[in-house]
Parts: sequence; C-alpha cells; structure tokens
Amino acid sequence: MRQFDVIGHRGATGLEPENTLRSFDKALKLGVNGVEFDVQNIHGELLVFHDESLERTTNGEGKLLNHSVEHLRKLDAGKGEQIPTLAEVVELIGDQAFINIELKGLDTASLVMDLVKLLDKKRFKKEQFIISSYLFSELYLVHELDPEIQIGVIADDQPLIALDFADEVDAYSFHPSYSILDEQLVDDAHNAGMKVYVHTVNDLEKIDQARLMKVDGVFTDYPDRVLAYLQRQ
Repeated sequence: MRQFDVIGHRGATGLEPENTLRSFDKALKLGVNGVEFDVQNIHGELLVFHDESLERTTNGEGKLLNHSVEHLRKLDAGKGEQIPTLAEVVELIGDQAFINIELKGLDTASLVMDLVKLLDKKRFKKEQFIISSYLFSELYLVHELDPEIQIGVIADDQPLIALDFADEVDAYSFHPSYSILDEQLVDDAHNAGMKVYVHTVNDLEKIDQARLMKVDGVFTDYPDRVLAYLQRQ
C-alpha cells in the first residue's frame, strides 16, 4: 500500500481550538505526518489565523487588520489560548512532522520565506516545508524567491487551471477539495510529478474513496479518527 499522509488541518480542529498551539500539540501527540495552518501578514508580523474577522474563533470583534498585533495577542482564541505567531508554531512542531504553511491574503510570501531562511539548518530542512495557497500571485513570488522550496497549489474549482499553474511553478503537491476529486485529476497531477493531498476530509467513506483514487494523503480536522482507521486497515 502506498504511503498515505495524515495532515492535521489547523492542527486538530475537531478536538481543540483551531490554529492554536494547543491544537498543534494535540495533532503531534496523535502522530500526524504533517501539520497545516494559515498565516496572515498583520502590520508586518506573521500571525497564525484563518479568518479575516475575529468573531468566529476568538472573543474579539472586527477585522484583524483593524487591530494591533499587541491587541490581537491578548484575545482568547479558545480554552485560554492566544493567537500564535508563525515562529512559535514552527518552534513547537520542530522536526516532528512536515509543516504546511498556507498563505492567507496578500503580502505574506516574502515574510514567510524570510523566516524559513533564518531557521536553524541543523534542525529544519527545506524539504520539511510546503508553502501552499489559493493565491497564484503569492505562490509565484515564493517560487521566484526560492525555486527549491516545496509549493502546494490549492483548488476548490477550476482544477485544470490550478493544475496548469502548479506545473508552471514546479509545485511539489496539488491540494484539491474532495468535491472536485476524480481519478483523472489524480493521474494528471501524479504524471506531472506532484503529490495529491485532498482537503478537508473527515468522513471515513470519503477517505476510502480517496485512497482508491491513489491520493497521497488528506487534510483532516480529526486526525485521531483517520489514524485509528488506517491502523485498523
């Protein structure tokens, strides 16, 4: 059976507050192969957060960009957790899993690449990182800044356009939503030399179907559920 990677979506979102150190720690303790999270540029600093607004996942209100980093870091992001910085998350994960950084919003690429360049090369290897996004412009800049860094192209629709772009930037992986997944798309990505990681899959029947299509792994909110299922197999 081919390698099948379980990637914790925003950590272990189904079990702990998403995109928090608590969530990432949970995913790592469960034994995920990779951890995925979202990064935004807030006034020149990289915070790990998904939404543009605060209400869904914190006790704050309004748009992130309308607040200072100092204020945002004082908010409760769930169970007493604060919104973490990219540096804090990377430090926590260390070499325990591969790290999928999703670029949210514009002007994130160069700051993320600056941080990756500054990491301790004895502890962190370049191949441990996947820089992913829906934003072609940001991924193109990543490729320009470092042609060797692993890029992941995300697609919820228009998969052929996304796959063509992925080929253009020599992407390491293609990340389609389950809703657009089919065998031909997986074959096309594999033939172009890319891994296929499907988002976001929590249903075990869908995971079965994805495995039959020979995908390389899934992003999931419930890594405990998926890992236990794979062990039973």
